[in-house]
Amino acid sequence: MKILSMTATFGRLNQAVLTPGPGLTVITAPNEAGKSTWTAFLTAMLYGIDTRERNRAGSLAAKHRYQPWSGAPMSGQLRVEWEGQDITIRRFTDRSGPFQGFEAVYTASGDPVPFLSSNNVGQTLLGVGREVFVRSALVGQNGAAVTAAPELEQRVAALATSGQEDVSFSATQRTLKDWRNRRQSNRTTGRIPQLEEELAHTKARLEEMEQARTRQQQAQTALRQLKHQRAELNFELQVHKRLAQKELNARLVQAQEALDLARAERETLPPPPQGFEGLTAQQALEQARSEEESSRLGRFQASQSAQRQAVQRRRGISVLWMTLLLLALAGGGVGLAFAGQSLRQPQLPWIGLGLGVLSLVVLLILVVRLRGYAQQLRQIDQLTPPPSQDTDLVDAANQYARWLDRRELLDQQVSHHQQRVADLKAQGAQPFSTLEYLHAPVHTQEEAQSLLEQAEQNIARWQSQLDQATGALQGDPLALESQRDALCQELAQRKAQLEALDIALAGLERANTILRERFSPALNQATAAYFSTLTGGRYRHLTLDRAFSADTWSQDNLDPHSALYLSRGTVDQLYLSVRLALCQLTLPGAPVVLDEALAAFDDTRAALALECLRRLGQERQVLLFSCHRREEAWAAANGVPVLSLDTPAAP
Repeated sequence: MKILSMTATFGRLNQAVLTPGPGLTVITAPNEAGKSTWTAFLTAMLYGIDTRERNRAGSLAAKHRYQPWSGAPMSGQLRVEWEGQDITIRRFTDRSGPFQGFEAVYTASGDPVPFLSSNNVGQTLLGVGREVFVRSALVGQNGAAVTAAPELEQRVAALATSGQEDVSFSATQRTLKDWRNRRQSNRTTGRIPQLEEELAHTKARLEEMEQARTRQQQAQTALRQLKHQRAELNFELQVHKRLAQKELNARLVQAQEALDLARAERETLPPPPQGFEGLTAQQALEQARSEEESSRLGRFQASQSAQRQAVQRRRGISVLWMTLLLLALAGGGVGLAFAGQSLRQPQLPWIGLGLGVLSLVVLLILVVRLRGYAQQLRQIDQLTPPPSQDTDLVDAANQYARWLDRRELLDQQVSHHQQRVADLKAQGAQPFSTLEYLHAPVHTQEEAQSLLEQAEQNIARWQSQLDQATGALQGDPLALESQRDALCQELAQRKAQLEALDIALAGLERANTILRERFSPALNQATAAYFSTLTGGRYRHLTLDRAFSADTWSQDNLDPHSALYLSRGTVDQLYLSVRLALCQLTLPGAPVVLDEALAAFDDTRAALALECLRRLGQERQVLLFSCHRREEAWAAANGVPVLSLDTPAAP
C-alpha cells in the first residue's frame, strides 16, 4: 500500500494536505507544527478512534486530544494505492461521535469499495491489526522500543514454526490459565473455591439444622415458663390496680364529704354588718373611719362653738353691767360735782370725785375683763380636735373585715375541695367505696412492672430464637445430604482437572523455554543486519526473546550483554532495527512512518540510517518526520523529496 495524499481536519491541522512521494520522503517542520499529529491521523484513518476511551491522569483520550483547534468537526481523507487500485477513504464526525462516519470509494469512479468497512481498513490494506502496525511500521516520538503483543508474537512465531499465525505461546498459556482460573485462580475465586464454599455451606447447614432442633426445644420450654410468669405478674398488676382504684374511690368519698361540709359551713355564715355591702375590708374600714372623723369633727366644732358663745355671752353681760355701773358712777360723780357747785356743798364734789375715781377703776376692771375674754376666745380658736378613738362604727367595719376573711376562707375551702373532687374523678375515681377484700400481692407494683418488662423482653428474645430455629429447620435434610455427596464428587473431579492443567502449564513452560532458544532466527538475522548497518558494523550479532529484549555482541567484546547497557542513541538504533526487520518479515509493502526516530542519533549514524531508509524506500514508502535540518540537508544532497510543513499556529 502507498499513501498518495492525506487531507486532515485533526487537532491543529485544518484542511491540511500532505502528499508524500513513492519512496523515502523527508518531512521537516519545527516543533508543534503537527508532525506527531500526522502520524496519529494516519493511524486513526486506518484503525479509527475508540470513542469509549476516557481521559486519564496525564493523558487525554484521542477523541479529546485531537479535537480540531478551528472548532470544525473532526474529519479526514486518505487516498491510497492498493493492489493497483486508487482508493479514497473518508472518515467524518456523525451522531455517533468523532470519526465514526466512514466512506471508502474508488477514486476514479466514486463507487463504494465493498470489502472495506470502518473496522477492517487497516487489517485489509496492511494485512495486520492496529497492535502490530504501531509496534512495527509506526515509530512515534520516544517510541522506538518494541513491546510484546499476542498478535505480533503470533506472526513472528510463524516464521520459526509451522507458519500458523493463530497460535502463540502467550495465547495458549492464557487459554490454559483461563481454564485453570475457572477452576481456581487463587484461594477465593474459581469453581473449586466455589465448590469448597458450597460444600462447607452445605455441611454447616446440616450442622445448623441439628443445632436448631436443640435451640427450638430450649426456646419452647423457656417460653412456657416465661408466659406463666407473665400471667402471674399481670394478675398482680390487676390486683394493684384494683387496690389503687379502691383507695382512689375512698379518697373521692372523703373529698366529697369535705366539700359538702365546707359548703354547709359557708351557707350558715351570718350576714355581714349593715352599711358595708359590696365593699372590701379596707374600703369598709376607710368608710367607718371617715364617718367617725366627720362625727368627731362635728362634735368638736359644736363644742368649740358653744364655748365661744358662752364666753361671748359672759363678755356681753360683763360689758353691759360694767358699762351701766361705769355710766352710773360717772354720771353720779358728775352729778354730785355739779350739785355741790350749785348747792355750794363742798363735800358733794369730793364724793363726785370719789365716784369718778371709782368709775375709772370700773373702767380698768372692764378693760381687764375684755382682755381676758379675748384671750379665752383665742384659746378656744386654738383648740385642736381630740385624738380619734375606736367607735362602734370602726368596730363594725372590723367585724365586717373578719366576716369577709371568713367568707373568703370558706370559698377557698369549697374551691379546693371542688378541684380535688374533679382531679380524683379525672383519675377515674368513682363516687362509691368498694367493699371488695383483696390480699396484697407478693411484689410491689413497681417490682411487678419491672419483672413483667423483663419477662416480655425474655419472651421476645426466646421467641426470636424459636423463629430462627424454626426457619433454620426448613428444608429437607436428605436433600442436603445428597447435595453434599454430589459436591464432594464434583470437587474431586475439579481438583483432578486442576492438577492436569498445572501439569500442562508446566509442560508448556518447558516447551517455551526450548523454543525461546531458537526464537525466530529469521527475525534475529534481519535485525542483526539492520543493526550492523545503522552502527557502521560495530554490532554484528544479537538475539531477541519473546519480549523483544535483546542481547548484543560488539567487535570489542565477545561476550553478549543486555541492551540495558547501551547508550540512548544505540538503544534507539537497536529498536529501529527490530522494527525495520519486523516490517520486512511481517508487513511486506506497508509504508513505514517515523516521527523523530533519528533524534538521538549522532550525525554519522544518522547518515547511515538515512541511507538505509533511502534503500528501503526502493521497496516501500517511507515517511520520515523531523525537526532537524541535517535530515533536510542530507535529503537535498541525495535527491530525496523534502516536504516542509507550515509554521505552527497558536491554538
